[in-house]
Amino acid sequence: DPTPEVISGLRGSFEDLSKQLRAGPFLEVFETTLSNIPFSALFSLLAAPDNKLIVVVAEVTGQLLKPVTWSMVHQTFEEYIVQGLDHPHPVVKCLVLSQFLKCEHSGDP
Repeated sequence: DPTPEVISGLRGSFEDLSKQLRAGPFLEVFETTLSNIPFSALFSLLAAPDNKLIVVVAEVTGQLLKPVTWSMVHQTFEEYIVQGLDHPHPVVKCLVLSQFLKCEHSGDP
């Protein structure tokens, strides 16, 4: 279950992301910020029994990963990709499949 500490940490990370995106070149700032977002805490929310929470977390995660290349997704989140494919909620499976499409479109192995 999401604890207040997890939610507070995510809120802080998103606030930092927002500040940094206004401060400099997008991709450079995004890569730096991406490493500071507690994705493990975000992904842990996908195990919640609340379908609305799962949908929101998947949507937020999808938005965060939009500018990220397949190579970075694969290197950083390989463990979560496998878990996402086995997830019972279809929106999580769609999130993972949308990341696979990046591989197809980019030609990355």
